[in-house]
Amino acid sequence: MTAHKQTSDLFDDWARDGHAERMERGHSARAIHALEAMGIQPGQRCLDLGCGNGWATRWMKGKVGKEGFAAGVDAAPEMVERARTMSPDYGLQFRAVSFERLPWSGYFDHIFSMEALYYAPDLEAALDRAVRALKPGGALTVCTDFYEENPQSHGWPTMMGVPMTLLSEEEWGEALTDAGLDVEASFRCFDARPVDPGLAPAEAAEVTEFRTTIGSLAVRARKPSR
Repeated sequence: MTAHKQTSDLFDDWARDGHAERMERGHSARAIHALEAMGIQPGQRCLDLGCGNGWATRWMKGKVGKEGFAAGVDAAPEMVERARTMSPDYGLQFRAVSFERLPWSGYFDHIFSMEALYYAPDLEAALDRAVRALKPGGALTVCTDFYEENPQSHGWPTMMGVPMTLLSEEEWGEALTDAGLDVEASFRCFDARPVDPGLAPAEAAEVTEFRTTIGSLAVRARKPSR
C-alpha cells in the first residue's frame, strides 16, 4: 500500500466516524490565530490544503466575500464529500486531489494548511505545486502541531500507522525557502480555552502545556512578486 493510500484511508475512516468535527474543535482556536495573521482581504482567492470537513475553507470564504473565491483540497475522498455536505450555501469548490497534483497555476492570493503538509510523501513536490498555485506576491501559511520542538507529537507516526515528515521550526523555514518563497513570519499559536474537566490529571496537564506553552507552529512565506 502506498503512503498516499495509507493516509487517505485513515482520513476516510475519520470522516465517517465524526473525527473531522473533533479535529475542527481541537484545531480551530490555534488555526484561527494563524488565519487572522494572513491578512485576507475581500475579493481575494484562497486555498485550504488538507481541508478536512472544510471548516477553514468556510472561514476564509467569509473573509473574501461574494467577490472572492475559496477552495479546499484533501487526498481523502470521504473528507471532501463531508466538506461538500457541510458547505451547501457557501459557493465553495472542494476537490479530492493530492498536494503533489494541485491543478492551479498563478491563481491564489493565500494558501493555508493546518496539520496536513507533513503527510505528503514528497514534501518537496507538494511545496513546489503549492508555490506554482500562488500568484506572484501570494503567501503560503503552514500551521502544524507535528514539529520537532513539540515532543508530545513525536510518537504520532507510530500511533497512527502512517508516514509523517517531522521538521523543526528552522527546517520548515528552510523547506519553504528552498521552494522559492521568502519567509515573513514564524510564530506559535495558542489556545486559551479551558481544558475539559473530565480529563485525567496527567492528560489535562499535557493538554494545558501544549495549549499554553508549546502551541502550534505557524510559518508564513511569500512568493516573490517578480
